[in-house]
Amino acid sequence: MTSRYGLLTRSRAAQDGYGLTAERPRKPPADPNARRVSAPAERDRRAWEGALKGAADGPREEIELPDEPTVSVATGSCVSVARRALYGASWDRIHYSVQSLRNSVVTDTPDHSLVKSAERKRAACMRDGGSPYAHREDPLKALRKRLDAAGSDREALRATGREELRTAGQDAVCQVEAGLAEHIARAQEKVEKALPSARTALVEDFLALRGTALKRAEARGPATRQ
Repeated sequence: MTSRYGLLTRSRAAQDGYGLTAERPRKPPADPNARRVSAPAERDRRAWEGALKGAADGPREEIELPDEPTVSVATGSCVSVARRALYGASWDRIHYSVQSLRNSVVTDTPDHSLVKSAERKRAACMRDGGSPYAHREDPLKALRKRLDAAGSDREALRATGREELRTAGQDAVCQVEAGLAEHIARAQEKVEKALPSARTALVEDFLALRGTALKRAEARGPATRQ
């Protein structure tokens, strides 16, 4: 699982680097509904999409989030009706609000003095190892640029992959030496404690609704396939 803060373990770095080169050749997963959806006429297909996910001109709920764009959620679609029946009428608002809260924590944590101090140590370690990258995003930007230039050239992709493994391996070692993971954990805890109680209460509401939904799902039993 990819860390929200770009943290690396030595084993993951040795096997997959930053995960950039490995992702390039992969094709998107096949849509299990693609054949059924493509069979009907275009008009019927649009009607099916609208019923399932919500028509563009259908009823919607506008959810305002702090410091983020307003989220527009279809309320008359099959998906939204089923979701509200399972989770409750307030689920969409609380779900997106908790996502916004998590995003704000992930955004603010790297700016904490604890993390900045560890990042300076990590950068010094990378320089000592011959890396030209001063900031944690720099190697990712450089590798993405090389991958874009490589296109479908297999030899260029392999060369970029080798460079990625080398850089990520050094990065993982330097993150450990700088104690980056520990500093991020401490900083995130401090950021979370500084949040207004009104926002942190959303997490309790979220967990309560999810717990209720799980109980409802268990009570209904497994869905029967026709």
